[in-house]
Amino acid sequence: MSSPASQPDCPITDLVSQCIQARTITQAQYQALTALVLADGTVDESERKQVNRLFDAIQVGRVRIVD
Repeated sequence: MSSPASQPDCPITDLVSQCIQARTITQAQYQALTALVLADGTVDESERKQVNRLFDAIQVGRVRIVD
């Protein structure tokens, strides 16, 4: 069995990784991320870290928001 840290299988982790790798986030990706975060009404520690990771990348200019 693999540990959660070694294999991202969370949709939020996958989406954040895609955005950081592409260095952009589209409106569609933003909406998908919002839907994933709000889907169950709670945000656990892992999800919060991933969202913060993306926001940090946007803030320092590693990820751009595009239309």
